[in-house]
Amino acid sequence: MITIFKDRKKKYNHEVVNLKNKIKISFEVFPPKNIVLENKLFHSVKMLNKCNPEFFSVTSSINIDKYDKTFSVLKKIFPLTNAKLFAHFITVGLNESLIKEIAYKYWSYGIKNIIALRGDLPFNYSKKVIYAVDLIKLLKSVNDFKILVAAYPELHPESHSLKEDLINLKNKVDLGVTAAITQFFFSINKFLKFRDNCLMMGLKIDLIPGILPILNINQLKKFVNMTNIYVPQWILDFFYEHSNDIDKCTDLSVSIAVDLIVSLYREGIKNFHLYTLNQSDLSLKICHKLGLI
Repeated sequence: MITIFKDRKKKYNHEVVNLKNKIKISFEVFPPKNIVLENKLFHSVKMLNKCNPEFFSVTSSINIDKYDKTFSVLKKIFPLTNAKLFAHFITVGLNESLIKEIAYKYWSYGIKNIIALRGDLPFNYSKKVIYAVDLIKLLKSVNDFKILVAAYPELHPESHSLKEDLINLKNKVDLGVTAAITQFFFSINKFLKFRDNCLMMGLKIDLIPGILPILNINQLKKFVNMTNIYVPQWILDFFYEHSNDIDKCTDLSVSIAVDLIVSLYREGIKNFHLYTLNQSDLSLKICHKLGLI
């Protein structure tokens, strides 16, 4: 049995938990910056295939060439896996005409799964803001895409209240969206409370927990500064104290992710999404501990 890590003094159980055929796993990757990293990514995809993933998603960004890079990676991953492929579709920097043009391009190539996002607005952004709800309508006007959206158990960074977040999510559900990938989190209770709030609001949506395996303390601090995510102090303390011990940090990172997944599985959650950051090693270790390999 895996115990919930409430403090840094606990000893972590490293036994394998058999969740094979009981849960579904998916992986997020991002377009690499050069050919060396690209080859490493495609090797990672081949390795992660051993986990029998439900899908791979390829991120985008607000850079002007974002869709060419995302589309290029998707095309190259296509023959490497039997898993579904999802393209992140970010509206920042685009107008409605360009959105439809890109959507037609994806559909004609056989990429029929989209994660619909507005994206982070740059400072002093002057173009028309096209929100995820508007993007969903545009995508549906092009063809019948399978669409996932984002959800925030600990509030969107720009949100004023949980109610505002839930209303935004409801607007997407009303357009036919049936599943959402959450922002990463480290508090099981916060996720479960968010799920309860969705149920109380009558939202029929499958919440897929986003799980972030921690690579190092600097990475963790960077992500936390960009979000509203609560990180228990003992986790921060441990990664500070053992910043030069890769093995200890890896073991704890795997244990945290496995504990989150096992605990949520016991609460009825069956689908999980790993943010790989193009590093397959941690994700493979996690899947091994879950009995998926």
